[in-house]
Amino acid sequence: MKPNPGKPTAASHLVLVCLLTLGTSTGAFPQETVASYLAKANELVKREDFSGAEHAYLQALTAYPGHNELLKGLGITYQTQLKFEDSLKAFQSVLASDDRYPEVNFYLGLSYLGMNQFEGAIKAFKKELEIDPRYRRARYYLSIAYQSVKQPLDALQQLHLLNAEDPTDARALYELTRTHQALAMQALNQLARTAPDSDLFLALQADTYVKSEKYAEAIEAYQKLARKNDKFPGIHFGLGEIYWKTLRIREAEHELRLALSEDPNHPLANYYLAELLLRSQKATDALPLLQISIAADPGFAPALFQLGKCYIATGDLKQALTALLKAEELDPNSKMTHYQLAGVYGRMKVSEKQRHHLDVFRKLDHQEKEKGLRQAEKLQLRAPEATKKP
Repeated sequence: MKPNPGKPTAASHLVLVCLLTLGTSTGAFPQETVASYLAKANELVKREDFSGAEHAYLQALTAYPGHNELLKGLGITYQTQLKFEDSLKAFQSVLASDDRYPEVNFYLGLSYLGMNQFEGAIKAFKKELEIDPRYRRARYYLSIAYQSVKQPLDALQQLHLLNAEDPTDARALYELTRTHQALAMQALNQLARTAPDSDLFLALQADTYVKSEKYAEAIEAYQKLARKNDKFPGIHFGLGEIYWKTLRIREAEHELRLALSEDPNHPLANYYLAELLLRSQKATDALPLLQISIAADPGFAPALFQLGKCYIATGDLKQALTALLKAEELDPNSKMTHYQLAGVYGRMKVSEKQRHHLDVFRKLDHQEKEKGLRQAEKLQLRAPEATKKP
């Protein structure tokens, strides 16, 4: 019996099922979601497979052409691989549809920065900060871009804003210090060109040597200045401080007394001279100098410590205790402050507190010695092989 051409047979049913199955496997199932593509790309980035992530983003964009989050991820992946021109195109595609898309102006600025196109970077970072004024990374890199185009004052403005928001930001503090130092050196060099024989240049030159701990050069500069103008303010203190730091006791005392004849309330001159007098067991003479120094700076822990020692030497244990406890409050890790406190409490017959401060002293002393040993071991390890004994 011939099959009826208008009626489906079992075989034709089987063919139809196969065709439907094939159709489903080649496109009828829902395609991957944007979230799954992003998760796949992010996993590849975590494994630092950036070329794989790039491929994943490109594959995703064939399914979702022009999707901003995918374009942003692709741009960042290009940027990580230093493909700055490709990253620019990706970011610009996002901004063409939404010029306030989160963080894209920031990453656009980074790409411009990587290509040394600083004006473009500045424009992009400023746009990101217009959208989100608290975006710290954008403000930080804006300061870098300003430095690159020789606009240090604009860079400083951004860094000071960062510092005001978070005074503990080490990176911002580093750039702030570096920029100020660069400006100071620039001004010094300019002064050297315009007035190389001036009192001001010699004074600044001496101060620069002091900061670099080039004390012999600093002394020579101060002495040259003194021969030229012995009335220039700060000469005697500058020399006195160097002599104090280099343990040239007699010269230090002479210069510090001259400094105090010019400015009797100079906090550090009073402190340095008092410390020298205490070394010579002249506590009564040192006492008023330390009181002046502390009046100018009540938070100066070293002066409070020396004041405590003065009171111990003169027998006023109550005043010594007050000064030393304040010094401990300001600097709890000063082992010598704890040592002096233990001595005062011992003389006052307060055994429990004496033991406490002796224990703290021993602990801090041990930590200091351990640290010194570790540093010595590091230096030994870094020593050139040729200097090591066979």
